[in-house]
Amino acid sequence: RIFDPENPMLLEYGFLMDNVLRVQNLSKTHNNHFELYPNPEYFTFEERVKYFKSEYLTINGRNLDRACKESDVEVKIGNGYCNITSLSRQQLTCRPPTEAAAASDSPSGPEVIVRIGSSLEYRIGILSYESSNIIMDWGDNVVFGVIAGSVVFLLIFVALLVAYRKKTSESNRVLRNMQEQMDILELRVAAECKEAFAELQTEMTDLTGDLTSGGIPFLDYRSYAMKILFPNHEDHIVLQWERPELLRKEKGLRLFA
Repeated sequence: RIFDPENPMLLEYGFLMDNVLRVQNLSKTHNNHFELYPNPEYFTFEERVKYFKSEYLTINGRNLDRACKESDVEVKIGNGYCNITSLSRQQLTCRPPTEAAAASDSPSGPEVIVRIGSSLEYRIGILSYESSNIIMDWGDNVVFGVIAGSVVFLLIFVALLVAYRKKTSESNRVLRNMQEQMDILELRVAAECKEAFAELQTEMTDLTGDLTSGGIPFLDYRSYAMKILFPNHEDHIVLQWERPELLRKEKGLRLFA
């Protein structure tokens, strides 16, 4: 049967004592009843392992103080006890024992257990005094996702490395071909320069031989002076000194002198 926490069930009480009617229904006589509330509910930790980060531990729940007091509740952590400081409708706060006092034989860590009386017991979860481990907090699914992401990242890295090596090999091959072509071009230019130098040396030898055998060619004084004084005028009248009329004039000038 479901109980309404706001409207508890009223129960009558009394005693059977040798058919004494006055004590058979004390609720009616004293206008007092037993109030029946639903059992308190304590929620487990949201994390698989709760890390103890502050001085106090808070446990959430529902209807925690409807029918019980702090003295009715016991919180055990491992082999130690958590000192209850406050109990409200939805939260229980206690101060956990030291790590040494709470040490247990369980490899996962000390377990938090809430007991109410001798009949109610709630297993809240594991409490760790160590610093938070993010991987354990995430859970198996997130760990699997991280592992899968790492594998994908590794595959991408390997693919990029292979592409880089292939690109580097291709670049080295192109560079090597260019170097070979430059070496061939250098040898070809060197051969052409050597051949041109040999031809120039031959021409210089021929010119030197011509100068040695025939001497340096030169003009007579008159021709040199006329070419300097009257350039580009090969038919100038001054150059025509062998004409008959000029010879007669020259002869007359000589006789007159």
